Amino acid sequence: MRFYFLSPILYVLLFLQCLHSENGVDLNLQLHYDIRRDFPTATQEFFATDNLGYTFSFIDVNFDHNVKAGGASDFYFELLRYFEIMKWNSRKIYLTIQYNDGSAPITQVWLAGLNVGDIHLGPFNISNEILLKKDYRLNPEWQYTVVWYGKLLNGKLVLNGYLDFWENDVNNPNWPNDTEIARSRFSLQAEPQVGWLLTPHWKIGSEVEIGRGFIGSVTGKLFLTEKYVHDKWYILPTAFIQYNF
Repeated sequence: MRFYFLSPILYVLLFLQCLHSENGVDLNLQLHYDIRRDFPTATQEFFATDNLGYTFSFIDVNFDHNVKAGGASDFYFELLRYFEIMKWNSRKIYLTIQYNDGSAPITQVWLAGLNVGDIHLGPFNISNEILLKKDYRLNPEWQYTVVWYGKLLNGKLVLNGYLDFWENDVNNPNWPNDTEIARSRFSLQAEPQVGWLLTPHWKIGSEVEIGRGFIGSVTGKLFLTEKYVHDKWYILPTAFIQYNF
């Protein structure tokens, strides 16, 4: 049984927790235009720390006019909670629990694992995590994630992003039987972002989604013009404007 009501409840509870965080909350709103897939996306991110660790969440709302005329077409969100369990030199080790979900055909995913954060390489802060991943109606698999964030040129140039690499349960009878999707045993998705701070509140820039074996790459206009290929690299740039609250 899928608990459809769980998604908005979790999102609201974690959002309220962040608003009441002792150390405040970083909240931003981004508007992207996906150039190759030809639709805009609104993204909201928030991040908050407390005495136990930190919480991060984002939600993407797509306005894909290629599949729906007028209004939002679909959404996707992730909730990530980190509990600090120990320090190792200047690094911190966290236990993390995560929940991903969205509109159809996306199904709920739970993840849990260990994160090593506060790895400083020059101006960059990097974190790595290894996760056990449980998709709805599929067997557990693994995922590796690396996240980076850095500022250059007196803090005006912001370089950030993430890379996910995971294994899919392709032999499960519940896995889609499409030939190309069935061959997507491993998936990679990365989203490096380059931004320029115009003011402390406003940022402009570009994000590039890089995918291989990632089914979600072929959406929007691409869905109308080509079929998904499991071993093809998809390079999908956006232009965005961001407001930091």
